[in-house]
Amino acid sequence: MKENIIKMSEKILKLIVFSILINVSSLFSQDYNLQTIKLWQNESIPFNKKEILLNEKLDGAGIRYTQISEPMLYVYKNKNLKNNGAAMLFCPGGGYANVTIGKNNGANKAKYFLDMGFNVVAVLKYRLPDTLIVNSQEQVPLCDAQKALSLVHQNASNWSVNREKIVVIGSSAGGHLAASLSNLKDSIIAPNVKQDDLKITATILMYPVMSFNLPYRHKGSYKRLLANKFNDQTLLDYYSMENQVNVSTPPTYIIHALDDKSVVYQNSVVYCDSLEKYNIKYKYTALEKGGHGFGFNFNRTGIDWTKELKIWLTTELGLLEN
Repeated sequence: MKENIIKMSEKILKLIVFSILINVSSLFSQDYNLQTIKLWQNESIPFNKKEILLNEKLDGAGIRYTQISEPMLYVYKNKNLKNNGAAMLFCPGGGYANVTIGKNNGANKAKYFLDMGFNVVAVLKYRLPDTLIVNSQEQVPLCDAQKALSLVHQNASNWSVNREKIVVIGSSAGGHLAASLSNLKDSIIAPNVKQDDLKITATILMYPVMSFNLPYRHKGSYKRLLANKFNDQTLLDYYSMENQVNVSTPPTYIIHALDDKSVVYQNSVVYCDSLEKYNIKYKYTALEKGGHGFGFNFNRTGIDWTKELKIWLTTELGLLEN
């Protein structure tokens, strides 16, 4: 009798676990479609060296790419389409040493913003300033970002995207790349990309690398992007994004933790000063805790910072209204 009860309990437990797994699987598999796109499908990849002897690598955790020679765009399309037509291009960080895209090629990142009300979230795996793979290394990440943004514009009708509601987001060094994309629109590096295809409605910067100059620069990012040119003061000034804000810089939301020891929060402060100088609409949220790279780990920050972001995108910019 006792053995029968134990066996029955085991069966019930297995059924419960199976049911939970099915529900979780359903939750993550039914809310979006994924399309993977090569940035340079029918063209030679600009700036790549003629002979590349390095193969792309993905770390054991499945989140960090290095030695990238063929950039990709992972396009997550919301199955529950919104009338607003909002779309997002996500530039992951990694200090220009790797592209920290997250597990399943950014699916977890994309899901937050699909749930927020975006129709499309495109996660970019861009090439790094690796002098063994590319020439003119400092131009390569922006080249790929410009191409990726142009693809979002060009596929607007197919992806249910409103070209007036395209947001660019970047974290850490990806924040530097997103800011470069937002400010250096007059410097088109990517071949066959038109000015109209670089329009950005808003920029979101998460604990961004901003300045390449002392005293606030991140010790690794500027050296990796500029490589053997890292002592060139003209380039240091040019790639310090607080120097590149202009009247056409899009409205910007910035979030940074005050206890960030890697990319100090003053990077965001000096950028905000420039935004204010040019009367660019912005919102700066300084968190008491979170360190660097907190992402969507709300246990680290103590708050769900995306709630305030959604309010800003909706009430200030009208981006997520249906």
